Amino acid sequence: MYTDKNGNRWYRGNLHTHTTVSDGVKTPEETKAIYRSLGYDFIALTDHWEFGEGSDNDESGLVVLSGIEYNFGGSDMLTGVFHIVGIGMDTVPNIERTDDTQTAIDRISECGGLPILAHPAWSMNTYDKIMPLNGVFATEIYNSVSDLPFNCRPYSGIVIDDLALRGYTLPLLATDDTHFHKGEVGKGYIMVNLGDKPLNRENLMAALREGKFIATQGPIFTCKREGDEIVVTCETGAARVTFFTGHPYEKFRSTVAEGEPIYEARFKITKGTVFVRAEICDAEGKLGFANVIFE
Repeated sequence: MYTDKNGNRWYRGNLHTHTTVSDGVKTPEETKAIYRSLGYDFIALTDHWEFGEGSDNDESGLVVLSGIEYNFGGSDMLTGVFHIVGIGMDTVPNIERTDDTQTAIDRISECGGLPILAHPAWSMNTYDKIMPLNGVFATEIYNSVSDLPFNCRPYSGIVIDDLALRGYTLPLLATDDTHFHKGEVGKGYIMVNLGDKPLNRENLMAALREGKFIATQGPIFTCKREGDEIVVTCETGAARVTFFTGHPYEKFRSTVAEGEPIYEARFKITKGTVFVRAEICDAEGKLGFANVIFE
């Protein structure tokens, strides 16, 4: 838990986690204990096709959101491979392996949950395959287990930007997609701002629905529009703030603010910018991923 200068309490959690219930190498109890030891406050156990129950009073000390992951499309990247994570459901969604991606999204929502598009770069989910989906809550911009040595596409920034060029965006998440416990644990997470409210499942789900969270590997930040400027503030200090836009270059305007430390960075929106997205890098090279803001 982190308390900011305004007294708001931010809680750390992982929303994509696998255990021996599906294809992970640690039991649910071992996995929760590991995350608790790393300072996490909440977790969702999202085993493949196996529903993980939620709890406000788990013996691990974590708040546990209910969770599950559904995968469709096998390995046919051209037809479309989709992994949909559901969190916070009140009941088990009635989803069969013969159903399609949209059905899974709909039924997760019908059960009070939030449907998440997992690792779109890893799955090679291009804009034309993503945009027809309705009701997706968020997508992962960073997925730790999709990195080396297990895979090679942990970062989905290019997918996010390609969608933004077309006026489509989703809130961003960073997750571990924990499986092997060989370096991926604790690399990507979200921080949820509960203000002065107590930590429990009800308040977590409400804050998620209201967008009161950030995707990060470490930096605590805010990013908002003020008039014709995008303003990033970083309470924990940054070594670099990078602004991504719809331009291949910014006509010799710097899109990067550098220094040590940076507590505020501003970017002026010009005609034709289309969108702006900021990434905050700290002195250790850890990133924070701000949501897309449109012109």
